[in-house]
Amino acid sequence: MDEKNKSALVFALTGGLTGVISGSVFEDTSNYLILLMAIGILYLTSYIVPFIGVSIERMGGRRKVITSGIFSFLMWWLMWWFLIYNVA
Repeated sequence: MDEKNKSALVFALTGGLTGVISGSVFEDTSNYLILLMAIGILYLTSYIVPFIGVSIERMGGRRKVITSGIFSFLMWWLMWWFLIYNVA
């Protein structure tokens, strides 16, 4: 598996986990706080990517890693957030 697919998989998994967490928080939690938490975890995921054997320098830097993984992160985050929020 190449580095781009590995990083996209990590972003998708952390996006799903973030969606489950943000969907299950209490109703009185501010939407801005949930969005801020998701953006923070998106940024912190870029620090997890080197642990799976992906070279950030070869991919073009941390900014390029985040922009390549943002779609998979947001897709999985929104999907799980909608599902968990509507059930709870």
